Amino acid sequence: MQASRAAKWMPRDFVESTQTGGVFTLFAYCTMLVVFFCEIGSFLSSNYTTTMSLDRKEGARMKINFDVDMYDIECRNLKVAVFAQQSQERATSWAQDFWLRSIDNKGQTFGMAIKPDQNSDEEIEKKDVHKEIMTKLKKELGSAEIDADWSGSHDGFKHKSFDEVLAAHDFTFINFFAGWCSHCKVYAPAWKVTADKIHGNGADVPAMKFKDADGTDRGVRLIKMNCVDFKQLCTEKGIDAYPMLRLYKADGTFSLYEGKRDEAEILKWMEKTIKMKSYGWDKNHEAFERGCNARGSIIVDRIPGHLEMTAGGGDQQLDSSLTNVSHLVKHLSFAEPDETASIGLMGLPGLSGSFFRVPDKYITHKNPLDGQSFVTESFHQTWIHDIKVVSTLIWAYNVEYQFLPQKRLSKVPDGAVPQVQFHYDFEPFSIWIKKDNKKWYEFLTSLLALLGGTFVTMRLASKMSLSVLLSLRHLIPKPGSSRTGGMNIGGVY
Repeated sequence: MQASRAAKWMPRDFVESTQTGGVFTLFAYCTMLVVFFCEIGSFLSSNYTTTMSLDRKEGARMKINFDVDMYDIECRNLKVAVFAQQSQERATSWAQDFWLRSIDNKGQTFGMAIKPDQNSDEEIEKKDVHKEIMTKLKKELGSAEIDADWSGSHDGFKHKSFDEVLAAHDFTFINFFAGWCSHCKVYAPAWKVTADKIHGNGADVPAMKFKDADGTDRGVRLIKMNCVDFKQLCTEKGIDAYPMLRLYKADGTFSLYEGKRDEAEILKWMEKTIKMKSYGWDKNHEAFERGCNARGSIIVDRIPGHLEMTAGGGDQQLDSSLTNVSHLVKHLSFAEPDETASIGLMGLPGLSGSFFRVPDKYITHKNPLDGQSFVTESFHQTWIHDIKVVSTLIWAYNVEYQFLPQKRLSKVPDGAVPQVQFHYDFEPFSIWIKKDNKKWYEFLTSLLALLGGTFVTMRLASKMSLSVLLSLRHLIPKPGSSRTGGMNIGGVY
């Protein structure tokens, strides 16, 4: 294609009609088209700049949002509060809206969520439902029936329900045996001595009691289970070796004794195990729970402080040496009290779609602790999270809070109950994120400059190509001339 066909409107004197010029003209048009669309895209898209200045946040309050799983602290023993920095002075909570819900050993929530401030500590009087169940079963079945050994299916007792036997006692220590087992026969006399000592002998020799974590005395009943006569039950319980000793709780959970079958060793192990497994007696308060999920928010003054997940203060006296504050932070963030801190146009939640959102790279530390688990390694340890909070202003309308956490595992004194603490402090500066849109006159100027520059560049490239071709033509002789080795470069110019 000749260049003159692409620019017929230009005077003939200004056009050099060459094949090379036509190629450069097409390339120039394609380049200018690409440049045009790129410039349009740049004009329609948003660019952001960040600046740093002294903190200009004027609000006096902020909201702390949290969703934390305490693996081994029950809801009735968990307190959530905010304290002033470096003190135990409780910070003013202008509003709090959080709930506690029990979690099992798999981290799944169950039961009803409770609001801690529904009742004061003085009003919470919990009823020992398990004691009522024990009294009821003993009355219906008789003490002889529920206290009897399961030594045979024809020993004069009904042996209808193994679960009722467990429910009728605080703890039940069971010796699963088989008549053909030689080890069981050897251990039988020692078992009887241990059983007689724990059961006592009437008023003169009372039964032994074992204290649980809250200081309550718990009884233990020792029962023998004949796995030949009650084979199906033993199979259901997974008994595959004899003798097997298990300490059952009233809810059916158990601990396996694997030590020496010695009276002193058994009593020592039993005392320790009962102290660790005393939770879950009251069904009205989420019996047999393993942990607690605390989820919600608290509005406090915008001053340095610390959020505490406090173990203790419930209806049990916690053993500090056994308190485990391992936890999972599902969510932790700081926000404005009015909940308009979502990243949207002019602070309007309804316009917070993807078109108006700030790219994630500018808000990278809103909730850096989310999804992290923190497990204690030994007794008398507590997790402390030191947090530096930076207010982030978006287009001078919205306020977000980014923070940088540092964790440390701290040793607590003997006798002190470990806690989980989130210490937060505010940096004296703010980060401003501003939106830089290209003005329309800047867009037109840059567009015309780019298009004109592209045309001129291609024009110069075409002229240079023609000059090179002319030079080569004069240097290389035509065929048939006195010079050899030449070649003919055709073309119109």
